[in-house]
Amino acid sequence: MWTEKRTFRLAAAIVIAAGLAGAAQADPLRASEPQSFIDWFFDAGYPAQLSTDGVGDPYIEFRNDGVVLPLWFYDCTDNSDCKSVQFYFGYKLETPVDLAQLNDWNGEARRYTRAYQIEDSTVRLEMDIFTGADGISGRDFESLLRLWLDRLTEFEGFIGW
Repeated sequence: MWTEKRTFRLAAAIVIAAGLAGAAQADPLRASEPQSFIDWFFDAGYPAQLSTDGVGDPYIEFRNDGVVLPLWFYDCTDNSDCKSVQFYFGYKLETPVDLAQLNDWNGEARRYTRAYQIEDSTVRLEMDIFTGADGISGRDFESLLRLWLDRLTEFEGFIGW
């Protein structure tokens, strides 16, 4: 009898552990599957909407603290089977940012983001994420999103927004 209880407990522990491992390793996020990002955003508490951009590639708008932010899909074949996504935000300033200042921003301390200036005094901040065929974990995407949101706030202070 004691052996049966021990065997049952061991089997129950294995079943529980297998279930927890499956939950911890949710399906990866893939740029080739935009819905995987929509599902992640909603599960993480960010309202999000899937649409298409001007060339027909997928595009997501999500909200953070009431601000609508884009997630662009790149390296797509015929508007699908994308390989990467990009966080992006642009700012129209009254006066241009000094290019040396933008070069300072793009230094090693902020290696995952890049800033540049276009058209007079419009500056942009971007961060690319390659998901490839295997995708990235939700936990890694969450870390990258946090990094993006931190950099966005930091950049706004940097440019005096």
